[in-house]
Amino acid sequence: MFMRDVKCRIATIIPARNEEKFIGETLIALLNQDIDNNKIIVINDGSEDKTKEVVNSFPNIDLINIENRGFDAHGTPNLAKVINRGIEKLLPDVIYDYIMILGSDHILPSNYVKNIIAHMDQNKDIAICSGQIKNEKSKVPRGSGRIVRSDFWKTIGLQYPLKFGFETYLLIKAQQIGYRVNVLNDLISLTSRPTRKSYKKETYISYGKSLKALGYIRLYSAGRIGLLSLKNPKGAIYMLQGYTSNDIDLYEEDLRSFLRYIQYIKLKQYIKSFLFR
Repeated sequence: MFMRDVKCRIATIIPARNEEKFIGETLIALLNQDIDNNKIIVINDGSEDKTKEVVNSFPNIDLINIENRGFDAHGTPNLAKVINRGIEKLLPDVIYDYIMILGSDHILPSNYVKNIIAHMDQNKDIAICSGQIKNEKSKVPRGSGRIVRSDFWKTIGLQYPLKFGFETYLLIKAQQIGYRVNVLNDLISLTSRPTRKSYKKETYISYGKSLKALGYIRLYSAGRIGLLSLKNPKGAIYMLQGYTSNDIDLYEEDLRSFLRYIQYIKLKQYIKSFLFR
């Protein structure tokens, strides 16, 4: 049993639904990290395959089984609810420096956790950090593979909000209160399946709702939907459907205003660079 106020480095939370084909490889890579994962929690989100059995074949991994609720949580506030179940499982008597959220098909190189923690230890103003997925060029920390500084997350409640755009919310909130977020571009991980090929109609609708909930300016939202239409017209239509929905729980106005402020600055910088290049 842990003693009160034991200092641990990191806890990892993995939501999983029908992931028997992928989660074993993910757990092997996680257990082979150059730095120990002090706690690994898998939330079995009503799987109807052998996800539970695969996870139970690994020692020292906490498994939370949630009943089958009959939905795909990806991209919706339901996924936030699933991840929050894992956060609630963290022992209150143990202090974790960092919390990592990891997808069940996400395979990390052995130096992933060690390198990010070393980077964040040296830069106390970084609240959230991740590496890159192979063949992707994310400019902000991804939802899967992101490592979050516990001290920051605790200041805003140590939970994801049950709203669309909850992953982006954490990034914006960190910057709003004075932290930075960062991506280590030379730290490359893999996913067992291409990210966008798993997207469904509901995923694109959720992204549209996220744009509106977070307060993205209309010009940015239109541009995002327009770019998607060049590659996936149906996805763009679904995204627009989500953005124009009226059943969206909006975030607090101060956060929405902060995001709009950031976007206007970036837009001005882009226009200036375009005109004077």
